[in-house]
Amino acid sequence: MNKRGSISLWTGCVIVAFLLVIAVFGPKLAPYDITFQLKAGTEIIDGKSQYVKIPYPPDEKHLLGTDRWGYDMLTRLMYGARYTIFATIAIAFFRLLIGTAVGLTIGLAERKQAWWISLENTWSYVPIFIPIYFMLIGISMNSPLEPFQLTVIFVVLATLLGIPSIVSSVRQKTEQVKQLPFITAAISLGAGREHLILRHVLPQLKEQLLLLFVSEIIVVMALMGQLGIFDLFIGGTIAENDPDIFISASNEWAGLIGQSRTSIQFYAWMFYGPLGAFILAILGFSLIVNGLKRKYETAYNQSPYV
Repeated sequence: MNKRGSISLWTGCVIVAFLLVIAVFGPKLAPYDITFQLKAGTEIIDGKSQYVKIPYPPDEKHLLGTDRWGYDMLTRLMYGARYTIFATIAIAFFRLLIGTAVGLTIGLAERKQAWWISLENTWSYVPIFIPIYFMLIGISMNSPLEPFQLTVIFVVLATLLGIPSIVSSVRQKTEQVKQLPFITAAISLGAGREHLILRHVLPQLKEQLLLLFVSEIIVVMALMGQLGIFDLFIGGTIAENDPDIFISASNEWAGLIGQSRTSIQFYAWMFYGPLGAFILAILGFSLIVNGLKRKYETAYNQSPYV
């Protein structure tokens, strides 16, 4: 692997490791409890009586400022990290696990499964955002369910709707690998499907599957961002009327971006804080993908199939 690819891979790993630490220990590392609320009024600051106006801009005590209700933005980000990071990783993992199993089975079949190829071609034109939005809009808005339960529902739906694309990639690569001489020889010698998969096919796919896994994390984050723009937040949306306000129940980052986008003109910190965290997460995984691609291309002198 060349130097540029190595730097990209290691930088991405450092960023993702940092995000995982925040996701695991965020509530303990947060500067305030999630229930802490700064209220408007007169306070003694540096020995002087000052009037505190909400939302409070960034300063030494509130590095990212507060939202319009006085909750510390950095605290909200650190509490919501677990929903953002772990939900995306879980979806990518289950998509890959199920999609790989189905893709290997179809790819190793004696005859091409025309029905499945037709389904792949049809499903490739359907934006996943549309069915997920209409499935969740009636469940997530002012839901009696807990944020964790709503997140699990999102993980299940996003996993199931994203499996066909994984199956397509794995199937196509499996069909290519099946044509290799040593695979043909193993089949001629009577090797069973399990033996072929474990001893011959999976070793040929392991690096591509890792690349596909990280790529799917980025895809899921993009999906969460799209849903956030339309006020559908992972973990639940609290909707209020007069005026219309949408609040993220879980504090996941795409939700914080979505609920703060109307404040960008006057209270920019409320928007750019979550946006910066979300971009950092996408950047970290994108650098890993770029590093893995360069490593793969250098090692095998060919482009990845993803």
